[in-house]
Amino acid sequence: ARLLETSARKMAGCDAKMLAVGDGGGGVTLVDEATWEVKWEGSMVKALHSYLETDGNGETDEAKADLAAAAIALTLGKVAGKSGDVEQATDTVNRLASLLACPTDAVQLAAAEGIASSVRVLPGDRGKEILSHYLADIGGASARSAGYGLAGAVKGLRSKSLLAHGVLDKITEALGSKKDNAKRAGACVAAECLMRVLINIFEPYAAKLMPAIIKATGDKVPEVRVAATEALNAIVSLSSHHALAVYIPIMAETLCDRGSSWQSKVACLGCFQAESKLSPQQVANLMDKMVPAVVESLTDTKPEVQSAGEKALTAMGYATIHSPEMKVMVPHLIEALVHVQDKTVPCIELLMDVTFMNPIDRPCLSMMVPVLSRALKERRIEHKKRASMVVGNMCGLVLDGKDLVPYVPQLLPDIISCVKDSNPEMRQYGATALAALLKGMASAHLSSQFDILLTKLDQLQTDMVSEKEEVRKAADEGLKELIHAATQEATKTHHTEDEVQADIERLKVNEAKKTQEDLATAASTKAAAVAKEAKKEAEKPVGGFGFCSTSCRVCPQCKMFLVESQAQAVENKKKEEADAKKAAKIAAEEEKILAFKKFQAQAAAAKKKQEGGKKKK
Repeated sequence: ARLLETSARKMAGCDAKMLAVGDGGGGVTLVDEATWEVKWEGSMVKALHSYLETDGNGETDEAKADLAAAAIALTLGKVAGKSGDVEQATDTVNRLASLLACPTDAVQLAAAEGIASSVRVLPGDRGKEILSHYLADIGGASARSAGYGLAGAVKGLRSKSLLAHGVLDKITEALGSKKDNAKRAGACVAAECLMRVLINIFEPYAAKLMPAIIKATGDKVPEVRVAATEALNAIVSLSSHHALAVYIPIMAETLCDRGSSWQSKVACLGCFQAESKLSPQQVANLMDKMVPAVVESLTDTKPEVQSAGEKALTAMGYATIHSPEMKVMVPHLIEALVHVQDKTVPCIELLMDVTFMNPIDRPCLSMMVPVLSRALKERRIEHKKRASMVVGNMCGLVLDGKDLVPYVPQLLPDIISCVKDSNPEMRQYGATALAALLKGMASAHLSSQFDILLTKLDQLQTDMVSEKEEVRKAADEGLKELIHAATQEATKTHHTEDEVQADIERLKVNEAKKTQEDLATAASTKAAAVAKEAKKEAEKPVGGFGFCSTSCRVCPQCKMFLVESQAQAVENKKKEEADAKKAAKIAAEEEKILAFKKFQAQAAAAKKKQEGGKKKK
């Protein structure tokens, strides 16, 4: 700025009170310090014209000559714009058009600014004619000159001319021209020049051109490829932080598209890397969209894409993560994302040993969640348990629950699979992680609803391993409904005061309704038990009464009599058997006595006979 001011003063022959003041578009104009009005006189304008016509009055230093030419271009444009003289403005446009051929970007940019100031003075038809002239020449040999001239004319006619005069349509058509390489390259140059001159004004229109420009970065023609890459870098680097929220998802979509060329992916990853240093805060807010796209590029078959993805991931990690304990983990997380098979488990073990002293923000989540998701898919129970514990600890340290919401589709299916695992210990770890995830996402006024979630999960998990199939099916269905309802409740975002109050009232109504339902259920259960007991008492059969009046033989009374009859028959049979045994025993005793008496008689007779023989002998 100091060089421009000195050169402009020297060339214009102004006194010390003239100042070089920024015009808001990156240029410099001369104003009077006392009156703040543009001071232009015939002698000054002639001196400036003379300097341009003589190519710097013999200036040998090209850099100084370019700076002076840029200052003069800005000055002439401001003078023409302030004067309101159509003839002078036309002359200025013609003179500055010759400066567009200068290969220095500073001179071309200043000439475009001067043309914009002059075109505002010209009638609408004349301005449209200048715009059409440059628009028709974007595919010519002097594409950059035409691009800056077009940008100056558009700025002079206001941004509405981009659509009103078909500038955007013409550039889009040229970008899609498959047979004309010069047109494609010229369209990319024109987009770059429009961005450099219009800056923030061109942001919404650049978003429409960006997909075609990104596609052109993978063009087979090197000239088109270079022009498209420069245009993409200019658009991304010169845009405001708010525009990045639109541009980055477009580039992320390119990285995830298998049909995109590898040159396009490298160009997008280069923009990611550059923006990590230029706009770290905005990149931190968009990490949930950027990191999955970069991780996807790491699996590309081209080593150039893999290398660019690793560099982008490293730049994003170091630029956005500020927590001391997580900053130490950045290289390990990057290794786990790059070398999935070998470094995932060691990274989880290191995360288990980290003592978190600071809350976990969105950049930390974007780097940790892909690693945790991969660890939850491991076959070994030990690895999945560690990952579940890290998930639980991580969710408890997230300050803003909305930061967790984008990662629900990535984490929830893996955690649910852990909840349904056949290992009881793994199911317990999975339930704890699920409860922590849902509670961490929920707003402060809803978090109390998730305190009993773990108890419900434990009951459902117990039923899921029941031996009865209907109990298992009911538990599985109940688990799905519970998780769905809890997820819907936890992922509510953008709560206004009215919405918070409505939620609190709804929770009170639900609590009261649940209390009434519990009381009604308890009362109905008690009444049913009493009725059942009374019915049972009424239907209780009477012993010794015999059959019922109908002798149905199926009612409790008949069944009882049949049982009594059978019992009596059995008792009678037992009694008969006992009597028969007793009678048989008595008969056996009598027979034994008779046999003993007979034996005694026979013995006495034999003894008597023996004694008679002795006497006879």
